[in-house]
Amino acid sequence: MASRVWWSLLCVLWVGCGGVRQVVRLETGQGEPIVHVPRDAEPVELDEDDFQEGAAEAARDVRPSRRPQEAARALFQMDARGGAYTYEPRSRRITPRGPGEHLDAELPEAEVRLTRAYLAWCERTGRKGDCLLLLVESPIITGDGRFALALALAKGAVLEEMLEAFRDMADPEALVTAALWTMTMYAILWTVPEPFSKGVAATLTAALIVYVGVDTFRGLVQGFRRLWEESERATTFDELGEAGERYGKVMGRNAARAFAMLAMAAVGSTPNAFAAKLPRLPGVAQATVRAEAQAGIVYGAVGQVETVAVTAEGVTLSLAPGAVAMVASGSSSASPGFRAWKSHSGFKKAMGPAGPGKEWHHIVEQTPGNVQRFGPEALHNTENVIPLDKGLHTRVSAFYSSIQESVTRSPRLTVRQWLSTQSYEAQRDFGLSAIENIRKGLWR
Repeated sequence: MASRVWWSLLCVLWVGCGGVRQVVRLETGQGEPIVHVPRDAEPVELDEDDFQEGAAEAARDVRPSRRPQEAARALFQMDARGGAYTYEPRSRRITPRGPGEHLDAELPEAEVRLTRAYLAWCERTGRKGDCLLLLVESPIITGDGRFALALALAKGAVLEEMLEAFRDMADPEALVTAALWTMTMYAILWTVPEPFSKGVAATLTAALIVYVGVDTFRGLVQGFRRLWEESERATTFDELGEAGERYGKVMGRNAARAFAMLAMAAVGSTPNAFAAKLPRLPGVAQATVRAEAQAGIVYGAVGQVETVAVTAEGVTLSLAPGAVAMVASGSSSASPGFRAWKSHSGFKKAMGPAGPGKEWHHIVEQTPGNVQRFGPEALHNTENVIPLDKGLHTRVSAFYSSIQESVTRSPRLTVRQWLSTQSYEAQRDFGLSAIENIRKGLWR
């Protein structure tokens, strides 16, 4: 019954059920905001292999903190919500960390029972002790620890996939915990009436919108607000688990994977460092399409989103001066993070390898005709060259070399020859569509 009531509530709050079309407002600092109505586009799909590959790539240079809650607060520039304590599990000693802080004579019985149930759950899952580091700042699970535990229970299968992805790294559990606390502290920013984010949180919000879409993102926000309320009221581990399970259904596996992968990439990052990781994550080709369709920006400008505000009408993105907002015609110019070279070798020297099992791919091909028509820098740049799996890259190249009358309506010209006479924008749109259609097996 509770689940049905929650779904009814979400259908009132969640724009996808209400029929009210959400908009994205782009504030560029130049005149009135650009109002963009999100267009339908295929979601960025992350299967288990994609997710594990992306999580491992995102975690490659991360050094997880021994105090992940504190690190996540610092990442999002948040103040502590209560007193902080040092807890030594072996000696069971509890020491106030701040001046003037003290402990109550007795710990609340409900929180003590919840903490014991949590520790028993850790042991049942094969991870002894404080497996999610919920007791670093408090001897019992309270405050933000409740939300972290509820979120862990909501995303249990995804966290297990992430743990498997990190199995060859130095401390897999510490990496998972870092991602969990990053997700928790970021989601807490959603609990204010009109969420507002800046810095790394703004970049994470923009990237998450690109991956899951505006409507799904707003559903995640409203769902977490409900999870917050239920977690505050929960007095037992089972009640917390039921609340987490309901939120897990709201998220769905695909959105949960995108959220976890992007949070892992954000751990310990600055906005620029975080944005630099995004082109190497799975789904970059789909994200390129969705950035334009859903958010009205080119994907390379995600790192130039300075603030994000979520209101009843939609989402407002404030962009750094000069960042790319797609105008009505769909054309764009270069963002501050945009870089271009006069040759592909120059690009590769600066950007390095495309990643394990990947090769660099030009969306608009680097043919002699295109070089002559558009100039080399229009081709060898960070918005036109993306990493693709080697197998997919081979299939795309073979497709361009073949005659596809059903696609080109020409019985004589190869796809490459047919495409070579078209505009840069037309070639780019076709190139993005080709990647997705070949990936799905629709074009061969």
